[in-house]
Amino acid sequence: MAKIQARNVDEGLYQRIEQSAMKNERSLEGEIRMALATAYPPPGQSGPLLSDRARWQQDTGRRLRWLFDRLMADNYYRTSGRADKAGVPELVQLARQLDTSPGLLMDIMEGKEELPFVLADAIAESFDARAEWLLDGSKAPFPVADLGMDYHDFFLPAGDNARYAFEFIRISRGRHEGTLICLRIHPETGHMALGTVTAEFNLCKDGSGGTGHGKLLAFMLFLKERCAHCSMNAFDWEVDDSFDFWSVVGQHHPVYFQDFRRRATSGWLQQVLTGQDPDGWFTGWEVDLKEIRDMPFGGREKVNPGDMTADASGAEKV
Repeated sequence: MAKIQARNVDEGLYQRIEQSAMKNERSLEGEIRMALATAYPPPGQSGPLLSDRARWQQDTGRRLRWLFDRLMADNYYRTSGRADKAGVPELVQLARQLDTSPGLLMDIMEGKEELPFVLADAIAESFDARAEWLLDGSKAPFPVADLGMDYHDFFLPAGDNARYAFEFIRISRGRHEGTLICLRIHPETGHMALGTVTAEFNLCKDGSGGTGHGKLLAFMLFLKERCAHCSMNAFDWEVDDSFDFWSVVGQHHPVYFQDFRRRATSGWLQQVLTGQDPDGWFTGWEVDLKEIRDMPFGGREKVNPGDMTADASGAEKV
């Protein structure tokens, strides 16, 4: 291997190299070798040669910038005339919520600083995101619960007595018609969780076979018996035929699904819970509607169906 010897190195430069070597947990010679390899890449190589650490810092920085931009585009703060990307004012607002420095966030996004685990967890908790995605790019940016038939923990989190509000958003047209999107909203913090029902049953005409109707019946009975104390609002979400459900769910903050431009209040949930068929969903399965109708709100602790009211937006509330 060739050797390089340098004389008369400026003292300040030497100290900067030494500090960088300590920060990167490398020897002085290793730091110099990495700097030379970065400054003089092989012919034909596009861009400088990066260490695994530098590459990870850049990747996490890009993901963090994407997350903040997506929060702005989804109107996380629900402001009029909002910015679609996170500029300096928005980064200051985000940093205040995280109780950290805007400069640190900027350095991380530029790949100059690493994203600490503690900060990644704080970002995930504050913005309903996934820390694993921030740190290594695995899974989706925003967690989505696959409700299926295991929806009890989503609607009744263990050890949590909060009176959550739930929003039921039914895709009302297109190739994903009848798919159900559920939002769980904490009454005090406003934090949101997202869940979907994509295969077990469909809320549309001819959307479920015998097994699907059985699962739909169990789901509606569960809502009426176990969740009667919660606020439950229903909506229709109209999309065009080209809409790709899987390119949206998990790629947007749950607040995306509250945009009034994408959804409209609807009475389908109230209809089903009181034994009415919204639009031929229960043709041939009218006996299921009767069973749902006959289940008292609250189960054994009966609640008067007349207690069902509507919120200010016109959406039904149980």
